[in-house]
Amino acid sequence: MDIDALNAEYGIPGTLRLIPGRGGLPMIEIENGLASALFSLHAGQVLSYRPADAAQDLLFLSERAYFAPGKAIKGGVPICWPWFGADPEGRGRPAHGFVRSMPWGLLETRALEGGATRVTLGIADDEATRAQWPHRFNLAVEVTVGDALGVDLVTRNPEDEPFTITQALHTYLHVGDATRARVLGLEGCRYIDKSANGKDAVIAQEGPVTFSGEVNRIYQSVPEVLVVEDPALGRRLRIQGRNSATCIVWNPWVETARAMADLDDEDYRIMVCVETANAADEVVAVPAGGEARLAAEYRIEPL
Repeated sequence: MDIDALNAEYGIPGTLRLIPGRGGLPMIEIENGLASALFSLHAGQVLSYRPADAAQDLLFLSERAYFAPGKAIKGGVPICWPWFGADPEGRGRPAHGFVRSMPWGLLETRALEGGATRVTLGIADDEATRAQWPHRFNLAVEVTVGDALGVDLVTRNPEDEPFTITQALHTYLHVGDATRARVLGLEGCRYIDKSANGKDAVIAQEGPVTFSGEVNRIYQSVPEVLVVEDPALGRRLRIQGRNSATCIVWNPWVETARAMADLDDEDYRIMVCVETANAADEVVAVPAGGEARLAAEYRIEPL
């Protein structure tokens, strides 16, 4: 991929440039006065976002993350599509779908009124994707970098028949101390416990979600707004989802973190995943010739 040619076509002087990133992968770097951000064209993934007045990044990115063709990147906002979780047909296809380990194209960059910057990345079906999932599609991620981070995942169906998907913005949030962090807004929601000892039990959440062991839960019928309290960093992370009734909350804890080669043994202490999703029983039908949009806005607020 020709970085110079991409900069000539898509660069915004003083605000946005393309650079060779880790592993030689092309990346987009934004500094617009409101915030800074980093994107990877591989996986169509936001890796970093920090408002200008924030001391710490909103997102967690593993120092051991893989940056290589065919590999998923551990951290930021990975995109799970066209299924969330294990292969729904049990055919040995990759967990969380295939787009999070593929190269995406850069479709548009735009300076918005008020100083924010929008980047649109896209990927479409080809012979390799149709071998795994037999549908034509156009998938785009529209990312807005301003005083908040907006991520819209847009599925377009060019076929003559509808198809169904599950999906997620698998967002890794940076926290100062996971043992002190709390997720607010899920009180009373029922969840499927996917942890090692959970055995898919369905449980009602009592009080805020806290972290003192492995947490791997699919929450159902969730509200639009969730908040992660992070007292160690003196902040709140506000997440507003759209077109989503499902939220996944995940922290691998000690044993699972140690088993992951692309995660440091102690990283579970400084990250939690709170994922805006359509998953489990929330299956999205994308109409013929139509589209479906999953979106989230992330904002850092003082505690």
